[in-house]
Amino acid sequence: MFLDAVTITVFGGNGGRGCVSWRREKYVPMGGPDGGDGGRGGNVILLADANTDTLSDFGSRKRFEAEKGKFGMGQNKRGKDGEDLVLRIPAGTVVANEEGAVLADLAVDGDQMIVARGGRGGYGNAHFLSSTRQRPDFAELGEPGEELTVRLTLKLVADVGIIGFPSAGKSTLISVVSSAKPKIADYPFTTLVPNLGVVSVHDRSFVLCDVPGLIEGASEGKGLGDQFLRHIERCGILIHLLDYSHALQHDGSVDPAALIEDHRIIRKELAAYSSTLADKREVVVLNKIDLSPDTLNDVRSAIERAGIPLFAVISAATTMGTRELMAQLLPIVLEEREKRRIASEPVPSTDLPVLNPQVNDAKMGAFRLERKEDGSIMVLGARIEQFTKMTNFGAPGAVERFRDVVDRIGLRRAIQREWNKQPGEVYIAGTAVTEVLGIA
Repeated sequence: MFLDAVTITVFGGNGGRGCVSWRREKYVPMGGPDGGDGGRGGNVILLADANTDTLSDFGSRKRFEAEKGKFGMGQNKRGKDGEDLVLRIPAGTVVANEEGAVLADLAVDGDQMIVARGGRGGYGNAHFLSSTRQRPDFAELGEPGEELTVRLTLKLVADVGIIGFPSAGKSTLISVVSSAKPKIADYPFTTLVPNLGVVSVHDRSFVLCDVPGLIEGASEGKGLGDQFLRHIERCGILIHLLDYSHALQHDGSVDPAALIEDHRIIRKELAAYSSTLADKREVVVLNKIDLSPDTLNDVRSAIERAGIPLFAVISAATTMGTRELMAQLLPIVLEEREKRRIASEPVPSTDLPVLNPQVNDAKMGAFRLERKEDGSIMVLGARIEQFTKMTNFGAPGAVERFRDVVDRIGLRRAIQREWNKQPGEVYIAGTAVTEVLGIA
């Protein structure tokens, strides 16, 4: 099953809990703490893989979670890190969040991104041994992994895209110039999914993409066009296939105006969908010339007088002119490849970089208070939220450490001032800490 757009939820693995353990050996009465740290949770990684061309693996399963880190153990043994979860997706997949903001464009085989990071493993009690804390009786909890809902949208990567009205012969063309075997029938919308084929010319090859037929209003959702127009945005060039049969009348005469109108309608839909498609390089090819070869010259002249230069005339059904067409396309394909390669290379700059100082939210002291509608006070800050999530409030020693840190960074004073304005429950990372901090 071909699937080109899915929404999934990914979870980084939770970090492993740190261990509370004491060294107990014969003749070592003062062994001290030896609890090891927990392992890191696994990351969820999206990897562009040229060996897959659909998102169908995500059709039924929508939730993906990396492995959790293992708990720390005694004798200072660190827990094993969780395995990363690698999700293989087709090259050309765009990753966006729920709001539609693009997070990554994995356009090339091997491109990858960490979409959800695993949580840090908690420190064991051996980590907290100091001159003032001789018997640390607590350890940290593992940090929860990141959670994110993402939208994956596939835009097929091809050198050449074939566009045109339904039944113009696009599937037939790709079937005779490559090893692709699309469904072919004599009714509109036979092609329901894009087809890819590899064309070999003079020991070189390029990828051809057959896009389901477009109709007037495709950019607005009519027919199948709105589902598949995005696939030709990545194509280097477009073959605009005109159906010669549209010019043939019942009385045996020809009406070139019908073909000129077909071209105008498709061009209008490309422009309405995106400026990228409107500006893409296009070659116009007239197909099915075997139906009435005697009138070909008149039709060709009329089309070109209308300002539509014909790149080639073919009959895909009889393979007339198809091999020559592919040979003509090869230098254009190579030229467009080189343009894309140059455009993708970073431009070297001789200017000195401008450094803008920013607040580092990873520091424990970086926090802010936010008052909610119900009167509660929320403490926000990446590091203080992480610290709270990893604190075991069931251990007296861990609670004491939590209070010490909050006092040291000035958070308790800030909370008390805000609370004095209007009393309310205080939350950090979803945990109520009013009583723990003694706010009153």
